[in-house]
Amino acid sequence: MKNTELKDYICAVPFSSLEVRNSKRFLCCDGWLKKNLPENTSPYNAWNSDEAHDIRESILDGSYKYCEAKICPYLNQLKTFGNLGKVEPIYHKDDLPPTLADLINQHKSNQLNTPRVVQFSFDDSCNLKCPSCRVELIMANSEKIKFVKQNIIDIQNDFGNDVRTLYITGTGDPFVSVGFRDFLREFDKDKWPQLENIHLHTNATRWNKKMWDSMVNVHKYIKSCEISIDAATKDTYENKVRLGGNWDELLENLKFISTIPTLKNIKTSFVVQTHNYKEMKSFYDLMVSIFGNRVNVFYAKIINWETFTEEEFLTHKIWDTEHPLYDDFVNEINSFILKDNVWHNLQEFVNPIKKLI
Repeated sequence: MKNTELKDYICAVPFSSLEVRNSKRFLCCDGWLKKNLPENTSPYNAWNSDEAHDIRESILDGSYKYCEAKICPYLNQLKTFGNLGKVEPIYHKDDLPPTLADLINQHKSNQLNTPRVVQFSFDDSCNLKCPSCRVELIMANSEKIKFVKQNIIDIQNDFGNDVRTLYITGTGDPFVSVGFRDFLREFDKDKWPQLENIHLHTNATRWNKKMWDSMVNVHKYIKSCEISIDAATKDTYENKVRLGGNWDELLENLKFISTIPTLKNIKTSFVVQTHNYKEMKSFYDLMVSIFGNRVNVFYAKIINWETFTEEEFLTHKIWDTEHPLYDDFVNEINSFILKDNVWHNLQEFVNPIKKLI
């Protein structure tokens, strides 16, 4: 572990991004950040809350006291290897981009009133039942759909004039959610005048040509995506990590997605657990074969989102040093993990001396 001085670095995320859930709001992934914003308040009030101010101050003073450095892949990279690697949200204080420097100045003068990135995470609707995510199938009813659509209107009214990126979604699937799907199909650019990018986080099981052709208004904005897969074989995908999924249909959809010309940044993600750790390298090879050099492959430690008992979680937690397969897991990681288009929060298991050809 390097003794990196975090006080020399600034993470841009709390100064630019707001995640909106049903009643909760976050300045970063809640698995990576220990301090929450006020619940059951408007996104505007949460963004401008004392709690948000405290989180930003913890970045500026270098304490990062609310951050889970071993879970956050950016801080993990910095703390473990003493360098930034490929991580974009963290910058050395002597090399801040002008946009981030401006946001920090707005914070210091109490004028940081709106985020530049808003994540829509207030609909959990999904057609899959992934054990690492949920214990039952979740689909919005009519009241929930109304709630989702009203939330979008409220966010638009509060932040629409300033938002540059919309992130849809972190808790369900944008093509399955009726509210999010309708928003994409009926998108009105005049209500989001400075929008540059719509980032889609999806399982891709519904992202086919027919679906894509139904939302032409957003085509030019879809420049990045994250596709959550967690497997490299049909059996693992359909029977272990993506219950309800169809592997063959997924592969066809991925091939179609690879033809979308606006997509410049494609991330495919893999939550590492006992069920799938032997497929990490083959997943990488498969993703590169489909997307070429546009793809970044992300590996993350499995987190217990209250879907497992403590005892069950220990069996899935392959990265725990007490796990009986831990040594085999470490060997698997070091067979490929240093490739340029791989990023992850598994830095402490990587042998930094090992070089790949």
